[in-house]
Amino acid sequence: MLTDPNYLVPTTPPAATGVAWLRSSVARFSNGPTHARRRALAVDSLAAIRPDDLRALAAHRGTGPVEVLAEALGLSPSIADDIAIIAKSYQPHTEITQEADEAVVRLVALLGSNDEHTANLIALLVQACDATKALVANTLAGHTGPPVPKTRRIAPDGTTVEIDLTDTPFGAGSHACPAHLHALALADGLTAAGRQPGELRRSDGASRAPAAP
Repeated sequence: MLTDPNYLVPTTPPAATGVAWLRSSVARFSNGPTHARRRALAVDSLAAIRPDDLRALAAHRGTGPVEVLAEALGLSPSIADDIAIIAKSYQPHTEITQEADEAVVRLVALLGSNDEHTANLIALLVQACDATKALVANTLAGHTGPPVPKTRRIAPDGTTVEIDLTDTPFGAGSHACPAHLHALALADGLTAAGRQPGELRRSDGASRAPAAP
């Protein structure tokens, strides 16, 4: 179904601000030419970052994937807190909280424009949040399952179907993850940091224990 063009990703109605605006402006929740245009924006942002450089930065910093990716994109690692808040409300089937809406507004103000480029830059960071953390945790714990177990598509009859990602952890088809090499590099670097003596570090320089098995 991932490669069947008749199975579409869920979309959301246009909105002017907040998480609703973010959802309606990103490649993740769009189809056809709109998806292609927005995906190209994300790919362009990623093209400036060599996965090997990202791996080295992650191993050196030993923080979280969002902090490392933000730094590689020329942004402050401190935005990771707002990204984590947004991530909880990002998927269309989740509730949008006021806290998440406010976090989007802050990031748009920081990035300077309320456009598709900004939306898809935020989306890269959101999608690096929980999924890459899970990838690191799985690796440290010796687990081999996909960091995101399932994804959703809309069938031709309008019903929502869930697709198991065990065999395709980064998706497939036109919506395959454009950042899979970057995600693996982040995970490799952070896993190396987590296996060194001591603890993984928070972005404020303090330490934190790696995820438990």
